[in-house]
Amino acid sequence: MDKPYEYCGIEASSYDLIDELSDFDDYPFYRFLIESNPGQVLDLGCGTGRILCPLARDGISVTGIDSSHEMLEICQEKLSRSGLEAKLSLGDMRKFDLSSQFDSILIPGFTFNLFLDTHEIEGCLDACFKHLKTSGQLVLPTYIPWEMLEGEPNQKPLKKRSESSSDQNGSRIVAWQGWEINRFDQLLQLINRFQHLDFNGIVQSEEDRTMALRWHLPYDMLTLLRKCGFGDVSVYGDFTFDPPESDSESVIYVARR
Repeated sequence: MDKPYEYCGIEASSYDLIDELSDFDDYPFYRFLIESNPGQVLDLGCGTGRILCPLARDGISVTGIDSSHEMLEICQEKLSRSGLEAKLSLGDMRKFDLSSQFDSILIPGFTFNLFLDTHEIEGCLDACFKHLKTSGQLVLPTYIPWEMLEGEPNQKPLKKRSESSSDQNGSRIVAWQGWEINRFDQLLQLINRFQHLDFNGIVQSEEDRTMALRWHLPYDMLTLLRKCGFGDVSVYGDFTFDPPESDSESVIYVARR
């Protein structure tokens, strides 16, 4: 099993400033599900705490796991700065082993799409099943890149994706992104470039990262979930409690043990 994708460097330090998920409105969806099944929560791939910190702020007992120590350090700083508490652990989502069981396990941010083969997927789902209480639920959002699938080109060159506001010194972060898609293998390669610019717009540092994502259609996901022991699975689209549409980019599975 290869090493999991790890956020680091400029990508990690600037995540809260430039990542598109920072403005993503999925928190109310998770919050409602947790309210319907209250108790201990595990946030897999918690990163800088985009979901974990608000949960802690709402008084929910939450544990976070991530493979990036840099992202976890940022998360801990945010918790400490706000006087909040949560258990954070450096670990591999595909084979984690904790001493606790949970009422809800969340895998926010489409992190599940980073698993590229069936062995990785089943490893994560098996671990989730073992860490859920008998009445527990796994909340699993997935991403389907319809916009890229329906277009003609199989790839696009780097294009500016986002830019942070300038800090007190006039420095800012610029993120670029290109992509290449393999429809047959259901594989999307994101080519990301992160630049740190000074107040004159001169690049002070630059990093290139490649992220591979694999998507799965609902039939395949339901088959995998049931193979790993989940018998009761609900499917929703785009973080509403309605069934997914044929063009829903976000398909969310709520699987109960």
